[in-house]
Amino acid sequence: MDRTEAIKQAAKLAIAPIKNRDDAEQKHKEINQLFKQFNLTWSEINEENDKNEK
Repeated sequence: MDRTEAIKQAAKLAIAPIKNRDDAEQKHKEINQLFKQFNLTWSEINEENDKNEK
């Protein structure tokens, strides 16, 4: 996975509906791992989501 794919994955996780507490904790762990591994910022995630809305 490269940085661009990580941004897309984190953006997808950030807007995905949360079904229950376990689901929320799992998504939180995955997003945090992507942020740490690829040094992401929320502005990058938001830009990706804005791009996907258009």
